[in-house]
Amino acid sequence: MYASGRTGVTVAVCAAIGLLVLAGWTVLNHTSPTTVGSEGVQTHQRAPATAGTSPRPSIARGSDAPAAEQDLKRLRAVEPEYASGAPRRIAGEQAQQPDLYAAEFVRRLLTQDYRSPRQTHLAWVQTESAPTKEPLVVGLVPSELRDRLAVYSVSDAADGASPVPTEQEWRQLAVAGSYTSVQIQHVTEPLAWTNAVADGRITDPSITGREVAALVTRHTKGSRGDHTQRFSVAMTLNLEGPPARTTWGFVAAVTYASIPIGAP
Repeated sequence: MYASGRTGVTVAVCAAIGLLVLAGWTVLNHTSPTTVGSEGVQTHQRAPATAGTSPRPSIARGSDAPAAEQDLKRLRAVEPEYASGAPRRIAGEQAQQPDLYAAEFVRRLLTQDYRSPRQTHLAWVQTESAPTKEPLVVGLVPSELRDRLAVYSVSDAADGASPVPTEQEWRQLAVAGSYTSVQIQHVTEPLAWTNAVADGRITDPSITGREVAALVTRHTKGSRGDHTQRFSVAMTLNLEGPPARTTWGFVAAVTYASIPIGAP
């Protein structure tokens, strides 16, 4: 989505999905209505997505082991991000309701000023991270690596564009004076997720899944004036909250799709 000169449809399954995808959770294919008590966030049933996003095979199911080992290798290389000056955590009513939290998390995640340090942005993701022991979410991710799963899931670009650009892309966009603004369009709870809960396949009562649709505008300053490029984005994520936690937190991004709107 963010790389200079990149065109067409970007459909990326976050690399962490090879480790933590819920079996059978095709979150971009079906969604069900949910309620968001926040102005500007619309909720309704979505038609099936046409981008064709689908999870990678899960290591928890014993398939595609070589790819999963590569995922683990990259996960081990990630260092938890802690930096001074990171934005404050999501708080108040937005931290008390999963739909509001998902909307605000994605809004902040995709609102990126490339003139500021990438590390600071990832440090904020780290502050929002929440652990879970749900087997169908963490798969075979070792317990000692779960503290870096949140950052990894939004920044690893081995299999396609990630919600947070790579360091190289971030620097290129910084040189161009670029930044993004975000409008959240709606939040839904995937039907496949609710079915899994109803079937008893989810054992952790504190975890849930959400899909967030957003309109992202990238602003770039050029010699001939400012330029904007819009992207239609869909992102699914896992959250952990009450009763395990007093507020909601971010576990990991599951899928991410971005479609450019109009000419670049």
